[in-house]
Amino acid sequence: MPMKRMTAKKVPISEIMNGEWVKKEGMEPSFVKMASGENISRARILATVIAKFESEDGNFGSITLDDSTDTIRAKVFKDIEPIKSVQKGDLVDVVGKIREYNEEIYMIPEIIRKVEPNLELLRKLELAKRQADMKNGKVKPNVNEATESEMESGKAGEDDKEILRKKVIIFIGDHPEGVNYNEITDSINAKETLLESVINDLLAEGICFEPTPGKIKKI
Repeated sequence: MPMKRMTAKKVPISEIMNGEWVKKEGMEPSFVKMASGENISRARILATVIAKFESEDGNFGSITLDDSTDTIRAKVFKDIEPIKSVQKGDLVDVVGKIREYNEEIYMIPEIIRKVEPNLELLRKLELAKRQADMKNGKVKPNVNEATESEMESGKAGEDDKEILRKKVIIFIGDHPEGVNYNEITDSINAKETLLESVINDLLAEGICFEPTPGKIKKI
């Protein structure tokens, strides 16, 4: 049975840092159990870079992220290229795995994208709505975010992930100079979490890349 890769959840940093780290054995992913009752092993965080460090030998680097609720470090090992273009003061959208070492909860970033300040207000509104839905019982812990395996099987919505993947590839391919992330989300009708998952996969697999922050181009 294939491993389920959890979708990155949009949450405030404070919910992660105030949660309880749960260490799992074997291939089962460890996670943070948050006060809401949700378990999170991958997160998507919008925050400002308030500090940056690169080791002299180039084998380690980190950026400290602050979203006004708390701070967390995103660490890179051996290959520090992901944080090379990031500077103190940048507003970044970070997708990554949650890890713990020596009682410090931190992130291993998979994607780091510089974004415009107006996205910060949008994210705050999204998080506020999510918290309100949780309180009103509209979203149950660990149910509001589907796994990618569920997305692929069609349980996450009407859009089949493979069909959506092809649509995204064709759309990006029709723009040889690259297309802005917002243009993709505005032009393709799909659930945000599903579309985000497809775009993240294309970037991670090297099918597409970001020539400039926020613009996606097909290789």
